[in-house]
Amino acid sequence: MDDRSRKGRLDTTTLLLLSRIEEPELRPDEPMISTVTLAELTVGPLVAETERERVARQSHLQQAEADFDPLPSDAAAAQSATSAGSSRTAVPHGSRSSTSPSMPSTS
Repeated sequence: MDDRSRKGRLDTTTLLLLSRIEEPELRPDEPMISTVTLAELTVGPLVAETERERVARQSHLQQAEADFDPLPSDAAAAQSATSAGSSRTAVPHGSRSSTSPSMPSTS
């Protein structure tokens, strides 16, 4: 491997599971997130079904806000992330899974 650092943009799921990746060669030297990932993390506490889940998701959001300066995204990407969050909040309580593809279970 050369001396250049490996940058990697993480999607929401990868960011949340990054600590579980044990092989250092699979982790980017310089992880980055986009504003879409930050938007998805922001929706997480709003759609949590339990207080424990809400607190865990809020913690993920606050950690990401502290650790990253998000890369900008275009309007279409941001709108797509917002629409996904809106559609989840429209589902009657109890009829959806406690996790979504963008928010793995923290238990």
